[in-house]
Amino acid sequence: MSDLTYNLSRQQAADMLGVSTRSIDRYVKGWKLSYKKVANKVLLAKEEVDEMQEDYDLLHQHPVTETVVIKSKLDGSASNKVTRVNAGLGLWSVKEFADILGQKDVILEEKNQMIYALQRKIGEIETKMQQMIALPDYSAEKENLTLEMQKLTMEKKDLQDGIRKEKLMNTIFLGLALVSVIFVLFFMR
Repeated sequence: MSDLTYNLSRQQAADMLGVSTRSIDRYVKGWKLSYKKVANKVLLAKEEVDEMQEDYDLLHQHPVTETVVIKSKLDGSASNKVTRVNAGLGLWSVKEFADILGQKDVILEEKNQMIYALQRKIGEIETKMQQMIALPDYSAEKENLTLEMQKLTMEKKDLQDGIRKEKLMNTIFLGLALVSVIFVLFFMR
């Protein structure tokens, strides 16, 4: 694109497009407009600004409306009016827009029903999977815990028996020691 004519300042381009110079700077940074710098002055290509101007005009074009009277098929009266809009994209009637919106609503409703059906199906599958997965064998685990509890109960009983024997031995030893002390005291007198 070396045949571009760089002769517009930022302000001139902004005035042509009806935007601020900051917008022009954003266009330059976004590579939407090319530029040349001459003596610390930014110059923009007139051809690119003109092209952008045409695009802006198309986008900001005011719609042209016309009212079309459609006679009713039933009684022949002219009571139905349809406004047609020309937005640079061809003539569209309000009825055509309404039809398109209606079709969109039908499609969205079908999609929503499909999503709902799929979510319900997923829920059913999850429920089946939970039921299908083999649960851990709790009876074997319960049996192991019961055996362990029996072992612990036996150990507890053995410890209690050991403590009773210790207490009995200590009582007997204490009794013998007391008898020994009494015997020694009795004979030493």
